[in-house]
Amino acid sequence: MADTFKRDILIGEEAEYMLLDKIQKKYPKSYKKKGEDKRFDIVVPEKRVTIEVKRDIGSKDTPNYFVEFECNGVDSWINATESDFWVIFDNYKWVWMKPKTLKTISEAFGIYWEGIPKGGASTVKAYKVQKEIIYKYATRITNEVWYRG
Repeated sequence: MADTFKRDILIGEEAEYMLLDKIQKKYPKSYKKKGEDKRFDIVVPEKRVTIEVKRDIGSKDTPNYFVEFECNGVDSWINATESDFWVIFDNYKWVWMKPKTLKTISEAFGIYWEGIPKGGASTVKAYKVQKEIIYKYATRITNEVWYRG
């Protein structure tokens, strides 16, 4: 289980660095926060903006994104972020939203889910939210098919 958790962290960080690389082309002072910080992943000083990045590879086989809000009884993901933007990457699209908007539509339209995700070790609470609903409320969507070579 620990190996799966470490792998998932690396997969998520890979998306953070991919997005950071794109942002730095326009805003070169941007940087990734170091260490465990639930509030946000990327800082864009030139715009005074923070970004939380979540990679949802598992959604490729479903019509939903997974929006976690609690892990082992502690606020996580959407309930822990203090970011200005929440970006979901599913290896096909970068979907940008305001966290408050994502939380609101998750609570309104999402299907409540509780359990231990496949390959996980901790009990989480989350919403499965239809991608089409998230796309409808997104601030920006960029298509990008990404394959590991």
